[in-house]
Amino acid sequence: MKSLLVGTALAAIAFASTGQAADSARYQIRFDGTWTAASHPLDYPSNAHFSGLIGATHGDAYRVFEDGGTATPGLEALSERGAHSPLDSEIEAAVKDGRAGALFESSALFDFPGSIQASFTADAAHPYVSAVAMVAPSPDWFTGISNVSLRVDGKWIDEMSYTLYAWDAGTDSGTTYKASDDDTQPRQSVRMNASPHFAENGMLKSVGTVTFTRLSNQAQAMQ
Repeated sequence: MKSLLVGTALAAIAFASTGQAADSARYQIRFDGTWTAASHPLDYPSNAHFSGLIGATHGDAYRVFEDGGTATPGLEALSERGAHSPLDSEIEAAVKDGRAGALFESSALFDFPGSIQASFTADAAHPYVSAVAMVAPSPDWFTGISNVSLRVDGKWIDEMSYTLYAWDAGTDSGTTYKASDDDTQPRQSVRMNASPHFAENGMLKSVGTVTFTRLSNQAQAMQ
């Protein structure tokens, strides 16, 4: 096992063998939530949940979010309300102009530990993947991965896992899970959430993991 900084998300690769080179590959993304009252006891909300995942495959020029960037209206709506719109429209526009390849979504996650899943196809022109989900309830907190490449040395990765942490979209100034709406003006940058809710003794505490599994390889292995 080795760890590294991938895109803008702190990540730990659990397994990363490479498959045969191809123009496209079908993947499953599974998000396992580990954000519980035991792991994050400070002010833990009674109705804790994650919104559904929403994400995209894309080229290197597109970002759903990035560390130090500014949240789009879509990321703001996702982070503050768990709404997939207008982020879905932003991704669809990127698909239309070629910056993104595919949009994918999942249902919400209410039980921890637990998982939610979605599937998508990545292609050689759009080998990167990004995905986000709201940490709910919260002012503007979310989790996700950004600009992760599914190809290594021209080959599709079979499976890999990343540790997920909480992020702050920089659009609301609330400091507790159920704080009243407090629009941030001017808007701050997107950044890791290192508040006491998600860090202890200077160390960030994970809220879950995300795993990418190449489905085509699974099907071949069953034959």
